[in-house]
Amino acid sequence: MKLKYLGHSAFSIILGDGRRILFDPYEPGAYDGAVGFATIKGVFDLVIVSHSHPDHRWEKAVESAGDVVDRAGEYEFGGIRVTALPTFHDDCDGSERGINLVSIVETEGVRVAHLGDLGHMITAGEMPALSGVDVMLIPVGGHFTIDAKTASKIAREMGPKIVVPMHYKTAKLGFPIATVDRFVQLMDNVETAGRSELEIQSPGLPSTKRVVVLTPAL
Repeated sequence: MKLKYLGHSAFSIILGDGRRILFDPYEPGAYDGAVGFATIKGVFDLVIVSHSHPDHRWEKAVESAGDVVDRAGEYEFGGIRVTALPTFHDDCDGSERGINLVSIVETEGVRVAHLGDLGHMITAGEMPALSGVDVMLIPVGGHFTIDAKTASKIAREMGPKIVVPMHYKTAKLGFPIATVDRFVQLMDNVETAGRSELEIQSPGLPSTKRVVVLTPAL
C-alpha cells in the first residue's frame, strides 16, 4: 500500500488493487481561510472521518465516497477491516469538543491507526487494539489535540512500528498550534522524509520504532 500525507490530518491510502481510502478530508478554505491546503481531488472507495469539524470532514468528499465510516463500530469492506473506537476531542470527557474516533484499518497484512483529533492520554490497557499497530498517524500540535509530550508518551506506550505526526502548524495552516519540531525533539530514530508518500509492505516493516515526518502534498 501507498500512504500519502495530503495535509493537516488528511491521508490517503492506495491499495495494491487500486482501491483508495481517505482519512479526515479537510474543507479547503475552512475557518475563514485558516485551512490553506489545496483541494483534495478524486473519488475514494472509503472515507473515514474522526469527527464533524470542517477541518476533518469535507462533505463533498464524504458524499462522493463509496463507503463512509463516521461512527464507532467494526466494519468490513471487501478485505478492508475498520475498527472505529470512541475517544474524546478534549481532556474533559468531551464536554468542550465532543467525541473523536480513533480508527484502525487492517488490510494487506498491515494495520494503520489514525488518531483523529485525540485530546487526552490513552494507554494500551484502555485501548489494547492500538497496541503494536504497524503505522500510527498521531496529532502533535496541541491546543485542540494532544501536544507533543502526550503524543510521544502514547507512541512509546503503544509501540507502533512507524509513527507519522500530523495536525501541526505549517505555512498553510492558520491555527494556534505548535509545529512538528517539539515532537521530533522528543522522539528517537526520526526521518524527515522530504516527500509526502510512504510505501508500506508487511514484510518490510521496521523492527524498531521509526518516526517519519512526511511533507504535506497539498
